[in-house]
Amino acid sequence: MSRVVHEFYCTSCGKYFDVKLNIALNGNYRIHCPSCQHVHYRVLIKGEITDTRFPDNHESILIEDIYPMKSSCRDFQKETAMVTAGNPAPEAFLARLWHDRYSERI
Repeated sequence: MSRVVHEFYCTSCGKYFDVKLNIALNGNYRIHCPSCQHVHYRVLIKGEITDTRFPDNHESILIEDIYPMKSSCRDFQKETAMVTAGNPAPEAFLARLWHDRYSERI
């Protein structure tokens, strides 16, 4: 089954984390922040996280809890880590990393 990685922001602790989801997921899910364990109530449609929230009560149908890996937490967005002045493309990040590490060997 195909999976999609989503970047998610926790409003409680201010950290970003990645959530890897199956594209077949549909319904109400609780996404737990791996840093502070804050619970985000979200509706998923075809594996996509929507901005729609569902209430935490006995009438709402919860399908399952999602616990992302602790190692996916960071203080900044992926895009800001990869975008630098003069190198806006993500692939430029890898080229710059390779150059910084191996240029003196050439």
